Amino acid sequence: MRDMQWLKQLFNRRKPDIPAPLWADCLERLPFLDRLDEDALLRLKSLCEELLAKKTFTGAAGFELTDEVAVLIVAQAALPVLNLTLDLYDDLSGIVVYPSAFMIPQSEMDEAGVVHEWHEPASGEAVHAGGAVVLSWEDAREIDAPGYNVVIHEFTHKIDMARGSANGCPPFLADFHREIDPAQWKKAFSQAYDDFLRRVDARDVQLPADFDDERPEHAALYDALFGDLPLDPYAARHPAEFFAVASEAFFVLPEPLAEDYPEVFRLLSLYYRQDPL
Repeated sequence: MRDMQWLKQLFNRRKPDIPAPLWADCLERLPFLDRLDEDALLRLKSLCEELLAKKTFTGAAGFELTDEVAVLIVAQAALPVLNLTLDLYDDLSGIVVYPSAFMIPQSEMDEAGVVHEWHEPASGEAVHAGGAVVLSWEDAREIDAPGYNVVIHEFTHKIDMARGSANGCPPFLADFHREIDPAQWKKAFSQAYDDFLRRVDARDVQLPADFDDERPEHAALYDALFGDLPLDPYAARHPAEFFAVASEAFFVLPEPLAEDYPEVFRLLSLYYRQDPL
């Protein structure tokens, strides 16, 4: 793979321009962009160039960044703000890319008030309060997984964090979101989240107590139980995760979301000012 010679030059150019072959390769590798017309693709490319000029890319744990990697990431990152504004990423300090899953600290307080702390592997993380988006390239390049897109997921977290901690209720901008009633947003997303949580819990109790997704028979059972859900079960973890998972599904596999949660789909369409169907 090529090194980042073009991208290094880009940072010193007043009007960056992604080379045509590089852009064509990017579009070929992201089939969910096929729905965009020529004008939208031109605007997406311009947003990518602006994002590349404004934000830093860093390879971690020995990962070697390339032009191809950088453009593939920003093309997906720019999609949610295609008809909005890059100002929604003002809180983003940069993009850090690991070769594969990386460890992040977690903590949780139990019912007795005891705080439990541990580390778990992650495919992506959006760091709040001016932090970076951190990605596993192994997971970011998994374009073919139905409804899954870690890049869009983490960047919609950053949108959600634009005015504070992520809570599943992103900022509504006067120039773009006059048709959205914040109270209706909260009601619709809360009802959908509660319903999805019930659906996931009903399936969780059918898994064996010693469930191990590395065991083929357990993995097959999991797929049979959860395969009909419109979203990845991770959406049940928190309202902020429901928003991010629903957003990635909205862009890459919108049909199940629109069928099961039509009001959530309608509100996301109004928010992103796009209709992927």
